[in-house]
Amino acid sequence: MILWLYVNIPIGFPIQEKRAMTGARFSLLATLLLLVPGLASAQTSVAGDWDVTINSPQGANTTPVTFKQDGEKVSGVFKGQAGQLPFEGGTLTGNELKFTFTINTQGMQLPITLTGKIEGDTMAGKADFGGFAEGDWTAKRSTGAAATAAPAAPAATPAAPAAGGSTAGAGGKWDVTLMTPGGEFPATATLTDADGKISGTFGSQMGEVAVTGTLEGKALKMTMVAQTPQGDMTVVLTGDVDGDAIVNGKAEVAGMGTMEWSAKRAKQ
Repeated sequence: MILWLYVNIPIGFPIQEKRAMTGARFSLLATLLLLVPGLASAQTSVAGDWDVTINSPQGANTTPVTFKQDGEKVSGVFKGQAGQLPFEGGTLTGNELKFTFTINTQGMQLPITLTGKIEGDTMAGKADFGGFAEGDWTAKRSTGAAATAAPAAPAATPAAPAAGGSTAGAGGKWDVTLMTPGGEFPATATLTDADGKISGTFGSQMGEVAVTGTLEGKALKMTMVAQTPQGDMTVVLTGDVDGDAIVNGKAEVAGMGTMEWSAKRAKQ
């Protein structure tokens, strides 16, 4: 049809009408190019199953991830040994992908932002660990059906301190406040102090984890291992016990930096 329009203009047509028809033909051609599938540039697709490898300060960890895409909007779910971790709010502009997911470190929330580019069936880019550290990441499309890991059973809750245990020093129940990159995060600690040897639990709405440590004078030091989708993460808490308060608190997340924390002894 387009070719017919070009070759069947009468030679005697007025020049203005020829120009008008030429402009109309260009408009028609542009419209056809946009409507014919495959002629216009196709939207890059990230939808589907991928194996994502994140190189964090703790080492490399590969996790199956299923991405969903609605235009430039991206969401999905990580499928790790600790269970499924959904995320949303990602974007895909051209072949440039950006999304953020948050891991819970048994009392702390750490946002991890991945940015990168899609090249066919592979991706690569940079990882930002809540502003504490940086790393890189890669991904490739899964060759087989992604195995969905069943959520892990909750870790056994350590036994609570025996009734009548010492409440001197750091012993007792504490209301804890952690200053994370995302703001204040509440938690609790239930501790037993046996002549400076500290044991007990540290937890939040995400669950509890065992904690051990020492109290020398006023100087408190506790260690816990948080389970995250990226593997175990060691957290060291230090501070000064000042009566019914813990002050000058520092929480050091292995390889990622330090944040502040404080606590008050819970009222009975």
